[in-house]
Amino acid sequence: MKKLIFWTVAVLTWTACGNKTGGGTTDADSTQVFEVPDTLNSVEAVIKQVDAVYDYLDEMHQHYTEGMPSLDERFATKEWLQALKDVEAADKDCECGGFFDFGDEGPLDPWTYDCYEGRVSADSIRVELLPNGTADVRFLVKDAVTIKGIPMRWLMRVEDGQWRVANIFFEADNGMDLLAEMKNYATFMAFQKSFDINKYVKEMEGKAVVYYSKSTDDVRLIAYAFVDIDGDGHPEVWVRGDEGQDYQGVYSIVNDSVTLLASSDVRSKLDFYKGAVGFNGYYGDGLSREGFTIVRNSRPGDTYYSEDQFNMFSEEQETIFSDMMKNGKDISEEEWKKAESLLGDTLSLSPAWRSIER
Repeated sequence: MKKLIFWTVAVLTWTACGNKTGGGTTDADSTQVFEVPDTLNSVEAVIKQVDAVYDYLDEMHQHYTEGMPSLDERFATKEWLQALKDVEAADKDCECGGFFDFGDEGPLDPWTYDCYEGRVSADSIRVELLPNGTADVRFLVKDAVTIKGIPMRWLMRVEDGQWRVANIFFEADNGMDLLAEMKNYATFMAFQKSFDINKYVKEMEGKAVVYYSKSTDDVRLIAYAFVDIDGDGHPEVWVRGDEGQDYQGVYSIVNDSVTLLASSDVRSKLDFYKGAVGFNGYYGDGLSREGFTIVRNSRPGDTYYSEDQFNMFSEEQETIFSDMMKNGKDISEEEWKKAESLLGDTLSLSPAWRSIER
């Protein structure tokens, strides 16, 4: 998603997030039983309903009348409609434009992607019937100018006596799971709206870790931003201190419990990944440190730390010592490299910083 790359990376969404993207499906309570009438229990019935969606869209374009149900109201599940309602409520408080405001020509329609020229239709429809009254549907959405089509995927479910769309995936955006992203977006926005940084500043400063120069007693936070590292909709809090200290820290705050995930100071920097946050720095005299923490469900998972020193005064610059740890216990270089390789590339973030007023 062009706009939502911050929400889900920043996304880091392992959703970053997935969640979230790339093939997973968001489903309702697995204990629910969705009965499928014999008249609907076929691939043909699903295809017929997919075609009905775009027939209805064409009718709306040509003969719209006041009070005509939207595509969502006519063909989506109750779960989808509730998520959409929550997104619309969150959009009212968002200065970024809105959840779907990331199309090439304006807001992107989840039913048509960027197809809007002339009649829009589904082509090359493939259906896999799944247990419990659901179906995985893949097709190409086309219009008068998008001849090759754009790949789309729906999860459909029998509800109220017909096949309805329970989730939409933008295959062109790495399988973007729209239902999961809508829910996470609404949660994210609600968190930001109710968050009071002053409740946590002193504890954050007290838990700061400084690797160089001043002591933690000198840390004074001046700004904060939100970043959803694991893409679960519950953001982590990124803070920074005054310029003299150059302290930065990323904290998990869950049920008022504050946990430091990673920090940096004047000779190091923070590294953000899809689902993890870390730091690295060179501290002089041949000493370097780096580490990272995996983030799951807004809480810290495994933590890795490495410290190396080499003889900077010799031509060979041989290693004096090297120590690598996982959760405080020594590990081999092979184990470290394996964990490091799973991180992927670092992400470039541009958060909206807010001043901390005291």
